[in-house]
Amino acid sequence: MTQEPFLREGLKVEEARKEILKEIKNVLDDFTIPFVSIPLEDSLEKISSTDIFVKQNIPGFRASIMDGYAVSHSAKPQKGQYWKVVGDSSAGKPYTKNLSEGEAIAISTGSLVPDECSWVIPLEQIKTEMIKDSSFEKIHLIDDLTNSTWIRSVNDQLSEGDIVLAKGQKITPSIIGLLASCGISYISVFKSFKIGLLISGDELIKPGIDKSTGLIWESNSFLIKSIIKNLGYDINEISIQADDKFKLKNSLIELAKNNQIVISIGGISVGKKDYIKNIINEIGEIKFWKLFLKPGRPFAFGFIGQDIPFFGLPGNPVSAVVICLQILWPVFQVFSGVKNIETPLRFKIRINSDLKRRKGRPELIRSKLKVDQQGELYADIPPAQSSSQISSLIDSDLLIEIPPEKDLLKKGTYLWAQLFRKTIL
Repeated sequence: MTQEPFLREGLKVEEARKEILKEIKNVLDDFTIPFVSIPLEDSLEKISSTDIFVKQNIPGFRASIMDGYAVSHSAKPQKGQYWKVVGDSSAGKPYTKNLSEGEAIAISTGSLVPDECSWVIPLEQIKTEMIKDSSFEKIHLIDDLTNSTWIRSVNDQLSEGDIVLAKGQKITPSIIGLLASCGISYISVFKSFKIGLLISGDELIKPGIDKSTGLIWESNSFLIKSIIKNLGYDINEISIQADDKFKLKNSLIELAKNNQIVISIGGISVGKKDYIKNIINEIGEIKFWKLFLKPGRPFAFGFIGQDIPFFGLPGNPVSAVVICLQILWPVFQVFSGVKNIETPLRFKIRINSDLKRRKGRPELIRSKLKVDQQGELYADIPPAQSSSQISSLIDSDLLIEIPPEKDLLKKGTYLWAQLFRKTIL
């Protein structure tokens, strides 16, 4: 086993995540996540609790890809050929009569193509004229055709029996549209779990109240609740307490009664009033403490009682956000029934300035994703990187991964980065 070049306190993030997910899955094995049937329009960000199969081919009929003419002609039409126009097929109003060889119908995009027609000819390649002494039009082909028939198959989108939504899959706007196109109006999803959040600190007061020197307006509950909401989950209950061991203990016990996950922010380090770790060991068990990471080293994972997962996050807001994204997000996905856990897209990107830091711990640096005049991506790293500076999160797209042994990184260096942008589709 290769020895690491630097001594470290705590687990690496990857090790911690793996250990936590193992413990969480052991707890979840003891009970079944409940599910409920809901209207399709209410299913965004929910997790499917069952496989959903397509009951018929979609769209279910041969459809025209272009505005033009569907021609009854078995062989590939040739330039100069004529057809008699005997009707039309439009969206929702298909042509239902049989066509003979040499006949055609006007057709619009998405409309049904009769079985007798093997080709749709785009309007741009057709010239029309009236048949003498008749109310019928005739068309003739004025250009050579490509090999495209411009006809969608009956199962162009999905075939009968296909899985349109898998169990454990997150429902996105695109999936909702696809389900609707299959005629599905209700789906079965896993019920949301409840999260309890404890914020602690003698220095905290509510926003809107005049503060005196030494006090700060409490912001972590707003920040973390909003991020968790953006990830597709909800905080069920928030308790804000001073650094009083008795009150903190009662608050944690009550949160564990009403929620399936309990998170605390603050009071998890080694200060005189950092009571949280000892309290958890009194009412449950701390499984491990500290991460080999900057920011976010003061972190604890354990259980309240036997089966309520507890996560103790540091009080510095950026540290809490980093832990939320690196540790809590995967946990939430497992708790909500997600089969394939979503992780940030990782890629290598060059930095646009020199970066000097103290080596010893791996670090996650906030950064903005930008494009230069040559169309190349680069990371714009702001100088403000303190774990207490919420402003450093604004406009951040990336977390740049800095190896623990690096202290000076030159402009143009390529580093691994995690991309955090909300999925739109």
